[in-house]
Amino acid sequence: MKIGIDAGGTLIKIAILNEAGRTFKKYPSAEIDQVIDTLNAEYSSEDVYLTGGKAEYIKENLNFDAAVSIEFDATFRGLSQLLKEEGLDFDRYVYLNVGTGTSFHQATKDSQKRVGGSGVGGGTLMGLSHLLTGIEDFNTIIERAKAGNRDRVDLKVHHIYNGRPTPIPGDLTASNFGQDQQTQKSATAEDQLISVIGLVAETVTAMAINLADTFETKNMVFIGSTLLDNEVMTDIIYRYSELKNARAYVVKDGEYSGALGAIS
Repeated sequence: MKIGIDAGGTLIKIAILNEAGRTFKKYPSAEIDQVIDTLNAEYSSEDVYLTGGKAEYIKENLNFDAAVSIEFDATFRGLSQLLKEEGLDFDRYVYLNVGTGTSFHQATKDSQKRVGGSGVGGGTLMGLSHLLTGIEDFNTIIERAKAGNRDRVDLKVHHIYNGRPTPIPGDLTASNFGQDQQTQKSATAEDQLISVIGLVAETVTAMAINLADTFETKNMVFIGSTLLDNEVMTDIIYRYSELKNARAYVVKDGEYSGALGAIS
C-alpha cells in the first residue's frame, strides 16, 4: 500500500493506492493530530508520502519515516496523471489551485512554473459566508447557495442597461455585491451565499483568463479543495469562461492532485 497525503491549510487530502485500486479521503486540517494517531497505529508499515504546508508537522510526529515532496511539484505530477486519465493532452496550459488561497501556474507537458497567487480562495468563501450568514460548514454553504439568486445582491450589466442592448453580455457582473440597498433588503441568506461563491469564482476565473492570455493559450485548468463537490462554483466558472470566450476545465478529483503526486 502507498499513501499520499497533502496536508493543507483547510483540508488534509489522502490518496491510497493498493491492489484494489485507488481511494481518496479527506479530513479537516483541525483533525491533523487524529490523522497522525491513525497513521502511527495502523499504517506504520506502509509507504507514506507527504506534501503541503503541514507536511513537516506530520513527519515530525510520526513514529516511522515518511518522504516529503515540494507541494508545487507534487501537485503538478498528480495533475498530469489526472489530465492523462481524462484524455486531456495540452501542449501549454495554465492551472489554478483554488485551496484556502489560490496559486497560479503556467505549465507544459513536462514542467510547471508558479507565477503568482491570490488570497482570494476557499478561505474567502468560508470567511465571508460566515460573516454574512453565520454558517460555518462548507457543505451547508454549498447546498443552501443552490437556492440563491445573485440578482438581489450583485449588480449585473443588464441591470445598468435596464433592458436596453448591452455592448457586452448582460449576464456579466458589473459589481459583486453592488446591487442597490433597496434590492439587497430582500436578499436571503441563500442569495448572499451564492453571491460570495460568485465573487470567488469570477475572481479566480478572471485571473486565469489574464494568465492564459500572457502564456498564449486558451486552456485553463482548475483544481483545489474549494471545488470539491461544489457544483455552484464550477457552474459559475464554466459560464464566466464561456462569456469571455475562454476554455475552462475542472478536473475530476483535481483536489487530490497533491496527494496523488506525492506518491509519484
